[in-house]
Amino acid sequence: MAEFMGQYTHNLDQKNRLAIPAKIREQLGESFVLCKPQNGDRCLYGYANEDWAKMMERFDSQEPSRKLTLQRRLIFKNTDRVEVDKQGRITIPAYFMDAAEFDREIFILGTGRHVEFWNPAVWDAMEAQELSDADDLKVEMAY
Repeated sequence: MAEFMGQYTHNLDQKNRLAIPAKIREQLGESFVLCKPQNGDRCLYGYANEDWAKMMERFDSQEPSRKLTLQRRLIFKNTDRVEVDKQGRITIPAYFMDAAEFDREIFILGTGRHVEFWNPAVWDAMEAQELSDADDLKVEMAY
């Protein structure tokens, strides 16, 4: 299982290609899953293929239902597999560009099990709002 950490800022080129940082690329592999999150965040998530397959196994192990069918449609409608080219770049499809409000600069954030790709202005606004709304974000960690 991949464990992504760190933050990076990279620019898209004219063809919507984004260079993936080497440390992130090592764990994502030569292709990976890119998706719009279901939680409403205006960003994209990147998952290593192996981790995506594990999530889908858990999803598929649920009892079939109409709700599950609808969830499946929403997930896969907003998901694509992207290939990393020889220069370490991916091409971001136009529908993802719009959904995540991408311009040229992209903020890349390792968040443990997945990578997040943000428009820096959207990230900054979301982070400021979340911090102002939070009573206590302190998380106790046992070492």
